Amino acid sequence: MTQYNREELSLILQVLAGITLTMGAAFALIAYNGDVPAFVLIAAAVGLAIIIGCWVGIRHLGFMVTIIIAAIVFAVFFNFGALLG
Repeated sequence: MTQYNREELSLILQVLAGITLTMGAAFALIAYNGDVPAFVLIAAAVGLAIIIGCWVGIRHLGFMVTIIIAAIVFAVFFNFGALLG
């Protein structure tokens, strides 16, 4: 396996881990609260991204960006009914 393949596989796994972590957090919030507080989910994702960025640096940028984008998407998805009415 070449270095390029390792980097691509690492990036794919970072993105999948970010989506999985954010979806798990959203479902945990649903289990505890009955709905997903959008700002809590987004703030937790941004806070985690900042912590990871300070801890390991730019190396895991794919993971950090993915959890922020996934948090925004899942917050809109789970609160879509409240946004309409």
